[in-house]
Amino acid sequence: MMEKIFRASILNPIDANTWRFFQDGALGVDQGIIMRMGDFTTMLSQIDADTEVEDLDGVIVPGFVDVHLHWVQHRVRGRFSGELLTWLREYIWPEEARYVDTDFARAAAAQFYGDVLRAGTVMGMSYSSPHAEATQIALTSMRGDWVIGNVLMAINAPRTLTDYSLHDPDALRAFMRQTDITHYALTPRFAPNLTAASLKALGQIAAESPCLIQTHLAESVAELQWVKELFPDAAHYTEVYDRAGLLTPRTILGHCIEMRDEEWRCLRARGSWVAHCPTSNEALGNRRMPLEQVRAYNIPFALASDIGGGPSHSMLHVMQRFLGVHREAGVSVVPQEALYRSTKAGAECMGRGSIGGDLTVGKRADFVLLPQKPAVDSIEHWFEECLSGNPTDLEQRPLGTWLSGARVA
Repeated sequence: MMEKIFRASILNPIDANTWRFFQDGALGVDQGIIMRMGDFTTMLSQIDADTEVEDLDGVIVPGFVDVHLHWVQHRVRGRFSGELLTWLREYIWPEEARYVDTDFARAAAAQFYGDVLRAGTVMGMSYSSPHAEATQIALTSMRGDWVIGNVLMAINAPRTLTDYSLHDPDALRAFMRQTDITHYALTPRFAPNLTAASLKALGQIAAESPCLIQTHLAESVAELQWVKELFPDAAHYTEVYDRAGLLTPRTILGHCIEMRDEEWRCLRARGSWVAHCPTSNEALGNRRMPLEQVRAYNIPFALASDIGGGPSHSMLHVMQRFLGVHREAGVSVVPQEALYRSTKAGAECMGRGSIGGDLTVGKRADFVLLPQKPAVDSIEHWFEECLSGNPTDLEQRPLGTWLSGARVA
C-alpha cells in the first residue's frame, strides 16, 4: 500500500483551551496510520508526485470518543425519562432483559455500531446487559475501538437480570480468561446492586487484571439516599467503592453529581476519571455536574452520551449541551474544551492516548468530516454552528467517518 493524502481543512485538539487549525490542510495516511499532518502546500514538497490525493469538502476532526454509554439501551434512547431509579425499574431493566435472546442482541449490536459510526463516534466504553452471550456479541461485532463490560448485579434488581449476572468471582474470572482484556471493562452496575462483600471480591479481580473498571457514582439524590441505607457504615458513596479497592487510575465513574469535597479529594488521590454526561443529566432531571469542583480538584474527565439516559448517541449533541448547561450556570466553557473532552481526553481516559484521540503522527487515522469551511478568524463560531440543532440533526451532521483511513460511514 502507498500513502494517501486527504486534503481538507483540519481542526486538531491540543488541550482543554487550545486547538490547531489548518485552512488548507493535509492528512497523510499509510496502512491506517497517520504519517504526516499539516499545511497542504508545505506537504506537497515532501511527497512523491504519484501520491494519491483525495479532496474532501469540509473540515477533518478526530473521531469522537464516548466514554460512558449502554449499548443495550440504544433502542430506547430518549423514549423514557423520569427519576433515575423509577426509570431503571420500569423501563430500562425490562429492555435489558431482552438481550438473553442472542438473535435480538445480534441485530441490536449491528444497529448500534452503524448508528454511532454515522454520528462520528469511533471509540468508546459501553455497559452491556448481564448476559455473557450478548457481551460477546458486542465484542465480536465491534466496529471501531470499544471497551465493553457485562453489568454485574446480584441484588435489588429483577431475577431476569440477576440470574444471568456473572457476579460470582470464579465465573467472572473464567469469562474474563476467554475475553480480549484490552476490550473488556469490569462493570459493577452500581453499589446498590451488589453487597459489600461482592464489591470487595471485584476489587480483588481488578487488582489481578489490567482491565478498565466502570461504574456509576452519585447520579441522583434518590440514589444517594439508597446507598446510605444499604451501606450505613460508609462515610459517603465514594467510600463504598474505595473500601472495595475499585478506585484506580483505570476507573471511569459515570456522573459524579451529588459529591462532597472529601469525595473529590478521594478521586483525586486515586487518579480515577469522571465520565461527564450532560445530556443524560438533563433528560433524567438530575442536577448539573459541578464542573467548577471537578476543575478545582483537578479531576480528569471526558464527555459521554450515556444512552439510553441520554436522548442521543451524537457526541455533537453532548458537546452542545456541555457548553449550554455550564454557561447557563455562569461557568466559563469554550468550544476548544468541548472538542478536546470528546476526542483526545476520551482516548486518554481509556488508556488509548498513544494510539488515538487526535490527529498526531503515529496514531490511528480515525477521523470525521464536518461540513463547510470556516474562515481562519471564525473557527470558534463555525464549530458552535456545527453544534446547533436538535439531536436528530446532529446525528446526521457528519459528512463521513473513517477508521484507519478507510471510510466506513
